[in-house]
Amino acid sequence: MKLGEILIQLGQITPEQLDAGLRAQSLAGGKLGTHLIALGFIGTDQLSLALSRQMGVPAALERHFLRADPAIVALLKTSLAVRYMAVPLAASRDGVKRIVAAMAAPLDVLTVDDLAFALGAQVEPLVACETVIARYIKRLYGVEVKIKDLKRLNEADVNIKARRSQVMLAQTPAPKLAEGPFIPRATTPPPATPRILATMRVQAPAPSERTTGMRPIVPAGPTPLPARNLVPQPAPSQPRVRPPAPGPVVSLEDAIHRLSVTQHREQLADVVMDFMRGHFGCGLFFLVRHDQARVWRGFAPGIQEAAIETIAFPISMPSCFQFAHDRCTSFRGSASAEGSRLQRQIWKYLCCEEPSEVVVVPVLVKSRVLNLVYAHAADGGPLPDGPVTDLQALCAALSSAYVRMIQKLKEAEVAANAPGR
Repeated sequence: MKLGEILIQLGQITPEQLDAGLRAQSLAGGKLGTHLIALGFIGTDQLSLALSRQMGVPAALERHFLRADPAIVALLKTSLAVRYMAVPLAASRDGVKRIVAAMAAPLDVLTVDDLAFALGAQVEPLVACETVIARYIKRLYGVEVKIKDLKRLNEADVNIKARRSQVMLAQTPAPKLAEGPFIPRATTPPPATPRILATMRVQAPAPSERTTGMRPIVPAGPTPLPARNLVPQPAPSQPRVRPPAPGPVVSLEDAIHRLSVTQHREQLADVVMDFMRGHFGCGLFFLVRHDQARVWRGFAPGIQEAAIETIAFPISMPSCFQFAHDRCTSFRGSASAEGSRLQRQIWKYLCCEEPSEVVVVPVLVKSRVLNLVYAHAADGGPLPDGPVTDLQALCAALSSAYVRMIQKLKEAEVAANAPGR
């Protein structure tokens, strides 16, 4: 339903006021809601509630912004708050690393994904009109966001996302496997290996790195790291947990069907994890952003899932993960001498023996690696061919699910900017 129709249905504006807003939109462009606020016909809360009904996402109201936790607000850099038109408001109290954030585009899968990486936590998006978000970015971050400048920024983002979305299922075949041990590219000398903390978070020497009660935050941009030796760290004192019983085996067909009907990015991770639990002993689902890789979701028999989600490292470190990322193809094999340092740290942290064979599959949208999916067998031995092939096919379907969500966002943005929205 169109936004104007929703506002009339809710009794917030009259048909005459809608006509006036549409005339202003046709003359100046932009979004209808912004013009209705500027004309004094509705308030920001009224518009946010209407957008909530239109998008099916909870609304962030003025009272939510007024109660924003300063420590959570400070987790997001000012430049990223402006770029994403988002304000983090509060952290979840249920023990899960989750942050509630007000956003102007809560259905934008890639923006929510990037915001989650920047915050180092899962994001629960709320919708708010761009006027109120711009107002609180100025109040909380001290930067004024002009709607006209925002429009130009949004148009640039739409063009980028449109280029990303020009890929179809037929254009996303399952990546070919690279058999045998990992061999680093001879043309690129391996970078100096940084020291790995017990939590697998890289210790960056930059004084600007901020820490919170949730986890250290690594700056988004590349940070020069001094050359150091890899210092072995003792296994973390995580409470040992009973190995979970194998979950129900989810077939490839069922998993692909679930991906085809998902509406939110969290559901995508659920499908991948449900499939992997029935076929592998350990599974890690990585987000890859700003040359960093961190676990979004994962499971292993000897460690709690919340602890697994603290694993993060630079993707430039020689490893099977770097191989899959840089070559945009799957890796299958055992650790090499060059890549074993990082991998052994991860296995030690997961409280598991070094597996004889692992697989890492990239999830691509066009030429961009959004995720890396890692798995090894329950007994640490060789991987069966069937589940590995199915995992590749599932990751190809996951790429198509991302494309579908991006395309849906593009269509929603075009419709929102059309007259009458």
